[in-house]
Amino acid sequence: MSTTTEATAPLATQEDADWPIGTDSFFQPQRAAFWLLAALIVNGLFYTVYMFSLGFRVVPVTALLGLLVWGGYTAAFVLVFRTLDLLEQHPPEAYVLAFAWGGLGAVYFAAPANIAIQSLCAKLVSPEFVAAWGPAIAGPITEEFLKLAGVILLVLIARNQFETYLSVLIVGAMAGLGFQVIENLSYTVNGAVNFPLENQVYPVLYHLLMRGLLSGLWSHAAYTTIASFGVAWFLLNPQRPMAARIGCALFFFALAWAMHFIWNSPLLEDRFDDGFVGIALLLVVKGIPVVIAAAFVWRAAARENGTYLHALAAYFVPERELIRDDEWVRLGAPLLRYRVRRDIGKEFGRRARRLKAQLQREQLRLILKAGTHGRGPQTRRHEVAVRRLRAELDLLTRPQG
Repeated sequence: MSTTTEATAPLATQEDADWPIGTDSFFQPQRAAFWLLAALIVNGLFYTVYMFSLGFRVVPVTALLGLLVWGGYTAAFVLVFRTLDLLEQHPPEAYVLAFAWGGLGAVYFAAPANIAIQSLCAKLVSPEFVAAWGPAIAGPITEEFLKLAGVILLVLIARNQFETYLSVLIVGAMAGLGFQVIENLSYTVNGAVNFPLENQVYPVLYHLLMRGLLSGLWSHAAYTTIASFGVAWFLLNPQRPMAARIGCALFFFALAWAMHFIWNSPLLEDRFDDGFVGIALLLVVKGIPVVIAAAFVWRAAARENGTYLHALAAYFVPERELIRDDEWVRLGAPLLRYRVRRDIGKEFGRRARRLKAQLQREQLRLILKAGTHGRGPQTRRHEVAVRRLRAELDLLTRPQG
């Protein structure tokens, strides 16, 4: 699409029929999927509170410190998502529901299901086999399916909220993050209960290092992101044959399953020693393929999201004082937008960087809200904010003299 076409695109209003306008909220009491998701989350909440009650009674310091540490861990991930403007895809309740499903709903079913599968394997094969391979067999089967089920339920609740690959992937990442955080908190508290020492702080630090820092980038959030790409491809390619859409969804689910299987398996363990350095290297070696696959799907989703944003901006926001040409080019490139903010901050100071970040965020909100509701009173606040931030930023960055 040429720059001239973009600059002369028509200003769309609520009455325009050329672009579909309107969207569902995530509060849909008339839909069965909403009540199913809510009921399972509440059920999981009671189960999780009961599961941790013993830990709070036996090791209160570990339990409280674990809540603080893993809460901060969650906040760090959310901050990264916000820095890359990924959270502008949906309203906040979407991410709350996704995180709650992963941490409460999915965990509720995964824990007893894993035990049942491992018990069955012990009877069919041997206890020794289960000790070595049980987590690799049970974990991926139950956990990957359950996390992805929450993503599908959210899609069923608000189907037209999911217009891009990125909108599906970020919900999948939040569901995986919820599972990851609650699972790590569980390991932290249970580790303190069974720990041979009296120190209640050491288990928190140990699990933060091993499960948070050394495993965090290639854990459940990454697996569910990869599996969610297949769901996104299925949803957003209705013109493709049904067999191809189902095959793609199954392929990415199988890919996530296989990476989770390898991670839980004893493969490669005999090639590294049992010391801290050896374990760290093993985790990195196992995690690199997960990072590569996750980076691939994020990159593909970002490109598709850029195309979508370009089309929305050209149709709904053609004014170049709202979105300049260089800003238009970077709409689908979160890292490029971040680098622009960083460079402006280095040259003109922290306030200029903050203003640029706010400007970029308001531009995205303007585009997405216009695409959802059309231009009009509902987007006026964002238009005013863009012009105000632009004027303040130009004052800071204008050459002196």
